[in-house]
Amino acid sequence: MQKLVFLFLFLIFQLANSQEKEYYRVRTIAFYNVENLFDITNDTLIYDDERTPSGRYQWTAKRYKKKIADIATVLTEIGQKERLAPPDVIGLCEVENLEVLKDLVNHLPHADAGYGIVHYDSPDERGIDVALLYKKNSFLPISMKKHRLIILNSDRQRDYTRDQLVVSGLLRSELIYLIVNHWPSRSGGELKSRGHRIKAAELNRYI
Repeated sequence: MQKLVFLFLFLIFQLANSQEKEYYRVRTIAFYNVENLFDITNDTLIYDDERTPSGRYQWTAKRYKKKIADIATVLTEIGQKERLAPPDVIGLCEVENLEVLKDLVNHLPHADAGYGIVHYDSPDERGIDVALLYKKNSFLPISMKKHRLIILNSDRQRDYTRDQLVVSGLLRSELIYLIVNHWPSRSGGELKSRGHRIKAAELNRYI
């Protein structure tokens, strides 16, 4: 799957006293597909066997650490031209668990000042979830909720997939609502997957 980065720049402005000039403050919100960010430990509750040292992809600690460092570099560069700072809020998909998110946050600039994490484990068969990272000094979460996507396979059995995450909060003084979602893939062909993606769109619209 080709990596996609979506960058949104929020322009928050106020009028200056008598001159009535508009002053803008740029805030950066990003979304990034980290493509199978798994740790190296085999979790018996999900199908992550391929992403272990002895698995198909020989997922070693060295390769894991390099992936973490590479992702951190990419995230840090988003929005640099506009405001010379890493994003205020980052939506992520294809993360395995909270631990990989903690490792990623520790590699981001000013880790001591802190990025917060919003994450819920989803019922996805491969164990991949969506998540939200946010600068604690820029964004204040007010509410967060996961929404389950119910889809069925060709045998009319439940096809377990990732949840959609909704977070509201204050980006400085502006109230915003964010939906982080990762729709079912087109593997097997667009026609075959269309029904699942329509269901994801319907849930998105309902939210």
